[in-house]
Amino acid sequence: MNENNTSLMEEIFQFMKLLRRYQFHVRGDQDHFGDPHRGQGRVLALLKIKPEITQKELTYLLNMRNQSLGELLTKLERNGLITRAPSEDDRRVMNVKLTEAGAKAADQLEQQQQDENKLFDCLNEEEQAKLSEYMNRLINQMEQQLGGDAGSGDRE
Repeated sequence: MNENNTSLMEEIFQFMKLLRRYQFHVRGDQDHFGDPHRGQGRVLALLKIKPEITQKELTYLLNMRNQSLGELLTKLERNGLITRAPSEDDRRVMNVKLTEAGAKAADQLEQQQQDENKLFDCLNEEEQAKLSEYMNRLINQMEQQLGGDAGSGDRE
């Protein structure tokens, strides 16, 4: 590894450390809702777009196993953020609905995401596009080097 690569790695590690602090700072006490790209936060973000949906549709749209989604929905239901009820048309179909508290949580997640995105305000559109291009190249390089352990299912 040459000196330039070492410096780049140090900058990346510094950025990662600061990014975690930045996210904690922006999220504050909202962090219990999670990340809008993972877990419960992802379910809330989708339900904000479509406040009532079948569990089967959610499974498909989120590309999750039914059991994994069921666990997330149980947690959300326990926290009063969603309700689940059998469809009136077909009792075998389970409808998932965002509650008022869930809609509020989804709004907070959306605001949190907007606040996090302010980080990129220091870059113009062209610079953001270039950064995205570089990040994708680095991600692809790491995925190739890691092979089957890359966790590419985490990327959307």
